[in-house]
Amino acid sequence: MTQRVLDLTSGIAMVVTDLHGAWDIYYRMRESFLTQYARKAVDYLVLCGDMIHSEGLEESDSSLDILLDIMALQAEVGKDRVIMLLGNHELPHIYGLTLAKGSVEYTPRFEAALARLDQRYKAPVRRKDVIEFLMGLPFFVRTKAGVLLTHAGAGPDVTSPQHFERLLNLKHDALIAAADQELKKFDIASLQRGYSHFTGLSYEEQAKRYLAVTGPTDPRYNDLLRVLFLSGQNTDFDLMWNTLFSQNELEAGEAAYHRTVKNFLQHLSEISPHEQRVLVAGHIGVKDGYTEVGKQHLRIASYTHAFPKRSARYLLLNCETPVKTTGDLISSLKFVFDQPAPVTPLIPHPSAPAAP
Repeated sequence: MTQRVLDLTSGIAMVVTDLHGAWDIYYRMRESFLTQYARKAVDYLVLCGDMIHSEGLEESDSSLDILLDIMALQAEVGKDRVIMLLGNHELPHIYGLTLAKGSVEYTPRFEAALARLDQRYKAPVRRKDVIEFLMGLPFFVRTKAGVLLTHAGAGPDVTSPQHFERLLNLKHDALIAAADQELKKFDIASLQRGYSHFTGLSYEEQAKRYLAVTGPTDPRYNDLLRVLFLSGQNTDFDLMWNTLFSQNELEAGEAAYHRTVKNFLQHLSEISPHEQRVLVAGHIGVKDGYTEVGKQHLRIASYTHAFPKRSARYLLLNCETPVKTTGDLISSLKFVFDQPAPVTPLIPHPSAPAAP
């Protein structure tokens, strides 16, 4: 059974956020973890989502290589030791959705890389395996220390313990099946024309670009239409989407967001074995590699969202020692670049797609 929340009651967790396809930084953190794990100095590697989608050149985007390596590392060390949380950049690929920011389109490049997996002769990992991996990712890590780890922050839609219970019991496959069942009730050609009218591009052109399908006979060809039936008032999909995509303090303002964080942690604590008092997440850019968003939310940036990049940080979290405020965690923040980097040529995973 898929667990949307994992509980860590002892040991040291290395917490890393938002690497967005940067292989060198991932490799640095990976090797640091494995070295410290072998010395029994660290017990867990927690990757807080958004491991994929570089905004840089395609040849420097190692998103799929990183995911394949995480999957292999979990098989080697254990899913209970190497933990990845679902981020808003991984989520669209589960549902066949598009994701863009301004003129930057994130999803086409990764979908094309996934499609190339299926074109490789006897590749040990296929597209479906990567999607199944993403579907199984948890949303949260709770700790006995009272620190909650997640990708974005405190979602404003979570206004009761029951909302948390819905998130913790969410099943992607059930939401997809329900949306696809609704889709079958309509004339597909009409929906495609409407989609094209809204976007100004032919549906086939968009399906090939955003889903990397071969054409109308591909079984995933109509997945772009699924978005029409996923959202709705008070649906589990919207609850998840608004939690993982929330702009938090940037959207609500810090005063209002402080109340949201307090309520968020209180609601989860009511259904948790240990009180959760402080939230740690990435998702949003910060100066100097971290910022205290009040006394209950520490936001860190392990590379992409750190300004400047040399200020990037990760957290070494004692999962048992009680933490009362964000200030208790500052001394446990470590610089990503405090030691010379090892030589890290990209050695693609054996099942990574060949270069185009």
